[in-house]
Amino acid sequence: MIQMDVLKFLIEKGPGRTEIELARAIHGDTAYHQQVNQDLRMLSEREEIERRGDGGQHDPYRYHPKQKPS
Repeated sequence: MIQMDVLKFLIEKGPGRTEIELARAIHGDTAYHQQVNQDLRMLSEREEIERRGDGGQHDPYRYHPKQKPS
């Protein structure tokens, strides 16, 4: 749960980051995206964050804060 809170904070403060960028922000330069993938997927499924992109090498998933209704 703590990692998910940190991920949400990082996404709010720096929207548009990729999985590897978020993993490295938490775990350091030797991190890999699988360290955060499951938590990011869960946050996205709960609609707490938005996942954009196709998820491929040329269009990786990028994470954004959930848009609040106006």
